[in-house]
Amino acid sequence: MELKIYNPQADGFLQKIDWNFEELKSEITNKANDYMSLVYTPDQMKEAKKDRAALRKFITALEDKRKEIKKQVMIPYTDFEEKEKELISIVNQAVSNIDTQIKAYDESIRQEKLEKVKEIYAKTIGGLADIVTFDKIFKESWLNVSTTLKSITNEITEVRDKIDNDLVVINADTSPYAYEMKEEYLKNFDLTAAVNKKQQLEETAKKKALFEEQQRQEEAQRKQQLEEEAKKIASAGKEETEPNDQVPVQKTRTTGERTLAITFRCVVKEHNFEEANMKLNILKKACEEFEIIKQEEM
Repeated sequence: MELKIYNPQADGFLQKIDWNFEELKSEITNKANDYMSLVYTPDQMKEAKKDRAALRKFITALEDKRKEIKKQVMIPYTDFEEKEKELISIVNQAVSNIDTQIKAYDESIRQEKLEKVKEIYAKTIGGLADIVTFDKIFKESWLNVSTTLKSITNEITEVRDKIDNDLVVINADTSPYAYEMKEEYLKNFDLTAAVNKKQQLEETAKKKALFEEQQRQEEAQRKQQLEEEAKKIASAGKEETEPNDQVPVQKTRTTGERTLAITFRCVVKEHNFEEANMKLNILKKACEEFEIIKQEEM
């Protein structure tokens, strides 16, 4: 099968379109130079618009002629192109039929090789099959025709030995993060990533311990402050007493003025401890007798 062109022959194709290019170029250049040197006054704007319209009309005439020539030149080519594409379509139908069969054959060969690779994996991976699954280490390149079964066996063996050695290192680690190390390692069988995970957890634990110690100290200080403030309130209004072996002297009323005993309950928040203590001291001075019966932290 061969495509043959009967008409035109090789030397019969249109080589060049002959037209008065040089003549027009000279005339147009001179005319354009004249227009480019013109300076129109405001009174000449009407003439300027006429000149612009005339030049644009000439441009349109040139473009219309170019399109006409192109259309005429393209007529035989367009006809040839349509028929050529029709032939291509016929041939592609045959190509498609053959291509489908070739792809089906290639896929069957790949599936046969895949089964052989799985057999190699099962024999080679040993006791690691539960954690090193076939899908985790499988490579599409193993199914290429150029990749031999021997090279695949060697590659799976190297993977197995590396993982075995890495797990020995991880299992020998006595840190409290051995589980996390192994969990990280089994994601991509990357020992460096597993070690980095342990170091990250250790660093976090140190920071957490420092934080908790700081919190504990702050809580102890706060509790001590509360106790001191509570003691101040408890001692507010109380007379200083003699040692325990002496009998306290009762205050006596010096006048016949009527007295009043007042019992009340006061709940004070921590930020008001100091103010409450001051108020109690004032109250103490106004009382014949003053006694805090009970004090408790809520």
